[in-house]
Amino acid sequence: MTLLGAQAFVECLREEGVEYIFSVSGGQTLSILDAIYDQPTMRHVTARHEAAAAAMADAYARVNGKPAVVIATTGPGATNLPTAVGNAHRDSVPMIVVTVNNNRKDIGYDEPQDADHVQVMRQFVKSTRFVGDPDMVTIATREAFRAATTGNPGPAHLDFARDAIEKGEITFTALNGASSRPLQAPIAAEASIVAAADRIRAAKRPVIWAGRGAIISDATQELVALADAAGIPVSSTYNGIGAFPSSHPMWIGPRSRWGGRPGNAALSEADLVIVVGNSLNSISTARWSLKLPDIVQIDCDPMMIGRRYPVEVPVLGDAADALCRITKLLAGDSGAEDRAPWVSTMKGRYAEWRKQIHNPAFADTAPVHPLWVMRQIEERFGPDDVICYDAGNCGIWAQAVPVEKPRHYMKPVGFGAMGFALPASIGVKVSRPAAHCVAVVGDGSLGMSLCELETAVREKSPVIVLVFNDCSLGNIRQLQLKQYGQRHIGVDYGDIRFADAARAFGADGERVTRAADLPAAIERAKTSDVPYVVDILIDRGISIWDDPF
Repeated sequence: MTLLGAQAFVECLREEGVEYIFSVSGGQTLSILDAIYDQPTMRHVTARHEAAAAAMADAYARVNGKPAVVIATTGPGATNLPTAVGNAHRDSVPMIVVTVNNNRKDIGYDEPQDADHVQVMRQFVKSTRFVGDPDMVTIATREAFRAATTGNPGPAHLDFARDAIEKGEITFTALNGASSRPLQAPIAAEASIVAAADRIRAAKRPVIWAGRGAIISDATQELVALADAAGIPVSSTYNGIGAFPSSHPMWIGPRSRWGGRPGNAALSEADLVIVVGNSLNSISTARWSLKLPDIVQIDCDPMMIGRRYPVEVPVLGDAADALCRITKLLAGDSGAEDRAPWVSTMKGRYAEWRKQIHNPAFADTAPVHPLWVMRQIEERFGPDDVICYDAGNCGIWAQAVPVEKPRHYMKPVGFGAMGFALPASIGVKVSRPAAHCVAVVGDGSLGMSLCELETAVREKSPVIVLVFNDCSLGNIRQLQLKQYGQRHIGVDYGDIRFADAARAFGADGERVTRAADLPAAIERAKTSDVPYVVDILIDRGISIWDDPF
């Protein structure tokens, strides 16, 4: 059939099963929006800012495991994207990022809003391509989906010339049920599987350290099977939280720069670390200062294996498949009995840590202790609810909250851009209306995305917003005080009444100044049929830099 370029692009989205498109509309994008209008299986969500639209698409992909699409117009629309797209890129989240440029003959000739979108986006995406020929729209779009979803996933960028999608007619050939991309991750060589099993069998103090790659691979069942069969305690990175159920007796908590003491101690004392979908990046290893023993590293991306740490047994392939095959080889001879005392010690440390962070004294604090907020999240939301944490202190305290399932916890770890949590919760809520979707966000970050409350109201998405309000850039203020004594500058804000602001947008909310009032406030938020902001005055004297875990 003969289609305009914009129609062909949207047909490609339909073939790929795209359900949600997030954007801030512009003149150059109207032809795509008009093509979406005729698609009953697609929903368009209009954000207030392009970065928020990208965060919505990011969060949708994190919880659903498949890409959404974010679209921005030329020039300033496109340049508003990279910060939020950077979060997805660094955290391996698939996304299709679309910008529409001016007409091809006008690009680079001082046309209004002219910009080189490919150069702007290059360092924040997995692939980028300018498409000026209408005949290349279909090919480029299918290539973008391959790039975004195969190997180590990430954002793929398409920059369409306006006339390529508005005026150019092309002959569109449908896939008709065929696939434009591989459906299976690479399978590890048998020799590496055997070597990994042999090394695990010989270890006396092994630890599994899972990253986001374990979630991408849907390897939770396989992680549990290996931990059970071989008697191996399990930790995770921040991005790997949820890969292993927190209620499982082998779970010992996450390890990262500010990771909990049980996970940190286990990795320090281990004689073998089984790294699963974990790139051993700067954040998880405290800028590579963490001393690690022998490593078995399982990853689908060869560039992630052995980057900073020597690896004794590299296993290149899909994590779920590799773990399953390793576990089968260990059946009946895993060494589990010999390491039982080690496992018992790790479990005891984790149980003691849980007692410490559940200190009953936190229930009687004013301003509110951060760990009291985390305990209320733990107790008042269920395993099917989704919690979106922002960058900063609130995302660090988040490790205190158990997570039972993959894709029900998220935060921007690798790039750490602020302003993520509120739009992220909207991106989740529109696709999971039955779940409570919670944004846990500092007052600094919320100030960057507050206008998206109107988006949530308009989309009838009653998200819950828990504000860590310390009237400052709390994490940076605490670091400044630690490094420079009582000298601090550039880190304090005025006191915003966020609940009042919420009502101005058509949402609702309340302020909480005492810990004792927080449980009831959260319960009111859970029953609200509009977005609800719980503005919590947090004790700014509790510093994350003082090793509170």
